[in-house]
Parts: sequence; C-alpha cells; structure tokens
Amino acid sequence: MTKKLPSFFVSCGEVSGDLYAADLIAELREQSLEIWGMMGPRGIQAGGEATWSYEELKLMGFTEVISAIPRLFKLRNSIVREIMTRKPDVVVVVDSPDFHFPLVKKLRRAGYKGLTVFLATPTVWAWRSGRTKLLKNYFDLSLPLFSFEHDFLVQRGVNSRWISHPLAKTLENYSPSAELKKRYEGRRVIAIMPGSRNYAIKFHLPQLIETARLLKIEGFLPVFSVALGLSEPLRLELTERLAEFEKWDGDGRDLMAVSEAVAGVSGTVAVESMLLRRFMVVIYNGKGLSWLLARLLVRIPYISIPNYLTDEPIFPELLKNNARPERIVRELLAYLNDPTQKAKIDQLMDSARNNMGTTEAPPFWARSIFDIIR
Repeated sequence: MTKKLPSFFVSCGEVSGDLYAADLIAELREQSLEIWGMMGPRGIQAGGEATWSYEELKLMGFTEVISAIPRLFKLRNSIVREIMTRKPDVVVVVDSPDFHFPLVKKLRRAGYKGLTVFLATPTVWAWRSGRTKLLKNYFDLSLPLFSFEHDFLVQRGVNSRWISHPLAKTLENYSPSAELKKRYEGRRVIAIMPGSRNYAIKFHLPQLIETARLLKIEGFLPVFSVALGLSEPLRLELTERLAEFEKWDGDGRDLMAVSEAVAGVSGTVAVESMLLRRFMVVIYNGKGLSWLLARLLVRIPYISIPNYLTDEPIFPELLKNNARPERIVRELLAYLNDPTQKAKIDQLMDSARNNMGTTEAPPFWARSIFDIIR
C-alpha cells in the first residue's frame, strides 16, 4: 500500500512573506505534495492553492490592525474551520505574528494534532520577548531568517533551525533584466522604494516624491518601484500620484540592481539592497498612536536589519521628523560623492553579506520539516 504524502497548509500576509512562502512551496511541490492556504501571487506561481488571498493581512501599524480586528477574527475562525475539516499534516505560518500566533493557538485548542512551523519568526529579540514561550509551546519548529535570531531562540529553549537567509543565495551574482539594463544604461538612477503596504505608502510617499524632485535637480534619475503584488486600486492610485516620474512595475530587485543607491521605507527591501551591494537611506515615518506605541515598546537601537549584521551601522535611518527630503538627499550624496565613505560602507555591506550564510535555505527548511515528520 502506497503511503499518503503529507499535506501542507501555508499562510502568509504580505509581499515579503509571500516571497518566503513561495520558496518553501516550490521546494515542497517537487514532491507533488498538496499545498493550500493563504498566499499571494508568488505562492500561487510556485504551485500553492490560494484558498484566501494574502491581501487579507496586508496591514502595518498598531492602529490599522486595531481597526481591522472584527474582520481578522472572522478570517481566523474561517481558516481554523477549514484546517480542522481538511486536516493538513503540517501548518506553516510565515511572519505576520499578530495574526498567526492567535491562529495557531486557537488551532491547538480546537484539537489540531499536526505539526506547526513558524517560518520567518517574529523579532522577539527586539520586543515582546515573551512570545518565545508561544514559539516553544505551540510550534514544533521555528525557522528564523538570521543567525542571531536563531541563537536567541535556542538559548530560550525554542526548537529552532537555521542555515542561511534565503535571499543570500537568491541574490548571489544577481543580474537585472536585460530590458531594464538597456533602458537605464549610462543614466544615474536612484531607486525609490515606497513599499508594498497601504500604510507604508500612505505615510511615506509625500516625502519620497519631494526627495525625487530634489534628486532631479542634482542630476539624478529617480525611478519609483511600483511593487509587485499591490492591489489594483492601490496600484492605480500610486501610478496616478507618480505621473511626473519614471516608474518600474517589475521586480524591485531589478530596479535596485541598476541603481547607484536606494531610498525607501524600512523593511525587507533593506536586506535586498544590502545583498545587491546598494547603499540605502532607510526611512520610517510612523504616525500618531502607532508611532507612540512603537517607541514605548521597542527597545532597540536600529530598525533596519542590515545594521545588526556588522559591528557598526551600514545604512542611515531617518525616522519620523528626520525623514525630510533634503536630509535623505544629503545622506545619498554623502555616500555617492565621498570615495572614502563609499569604500567604508561597501566593505561593511560585504561583511554583512558574509554573515547571511551561503547555503540554499528552502531545501534546508523542507528537510528540517521532514525530519520532524519522520
């Protein structure tokens, strides 16, 4: 009798989460496994079945999440019912801890007996460290993205495994599309990355638009990334507001790869920029209650991951009132126009890249999950 292959539920809630989910799904699909859940276009392209769209969870900021609580409760209950009906052997959740911790907790209380895996674990090393108990008590396996996260979890009794960050191999010797190379050959491109979440775009686009105008005066060509995976209404709104500028609606990595430097909102893009060896000015302009709560609860010196991978920070971080267009441009020019400063930062980026690992992560993730299944 042929043994039944394990089935997987995979859930993510944003563009970067969909990227990691797709890496794992592609690896699992090589074994013709059933994979379904909540995902975005990359997860679907990799072979997953999207029972729910990841658009349901594309939120950022405390207050935005609070206003969506009734809808998120309904979504969580719907997912729990479907999992208990279809009974996948493995539940994998990716990032988005404010949704995924309560989801798995409710699943366990409902009697789910399968394996649970947290891929791209939350930043418990930075804030809300009590969540390590949730990882320990409700998850069979944690798969963090960075070695220092892995060390933190292991020291606290969490079953964590790490070998490398998936982007380290993906972006090794990365080459942008021929179309983009040809389009911007000989032009001084600065990649402008406004993000992929409604919140990020809403609170950062005005500064980035004015930054782009100043860069034009300095002789550069600012090009805005219109992120893959944006909802159609947001894409149309962004395109309209950026009518005076050049835009790129393909992979944001391609745009960064043909640029001289990057300016954009804090997030995974900073890691990608560092791996592509592109200097980035990181901004974050939290508003109102979201910003106040973040400052009260988060006790870390930096918001950008690359700044934790070396002995000294790599990228300047301009937060709230410091995220002024003239300041952003000044930081870019300080890097581009000072050979000594540029050489120092480039060396730091190389060091940070070496700390990301070199082995392919998705096969390791799959092996780690099957080790527990066995």
